[in-house]
Amino acid sequence: MKAAPSVEAATCVVRFSVTDQWNDGFTAGVAITNKGSGTLSPWTLSWTFTAGQRVTHGWDGQYRQSGTRVTVNAESYNATLAPGATVSTGLNGAFDHGNPAPTAFTLNGARCDVG
Repeated sequence: MKAAPSVEAATCVVRFSVTDQWNDGFTAGVAITNKGSGTLSPWTLSWTFTAGQRVTHGWDGQYRQSGTRVTVNAESYNATLAPGATVSTGLNGAFDHGNPAPTAFTLNGARCDVG
């Protein structure tokens, strides 16, 4: 009998919070916590928007969007994320048909828990 495949524990937690929303736009904060035992330097966070939302402006990270996929690269001043530390970034966005929060994130390619 084969052993069940092991599920790697997430080494990060991401909290995505919409802090303001209006007819066709929103402001959101993104807090990234390193739960792993190693320092991440630099870090890259990615997620997919599910309702066609678009990033119009970001801060404390270099935001890029290709289709529904958003990638945030660390800035030089917040590129080191030590074990147990949290870094925050944020964005303004636009939407046409609703604004559900993303439900899956990766940090440097590894799956994160959603907090």
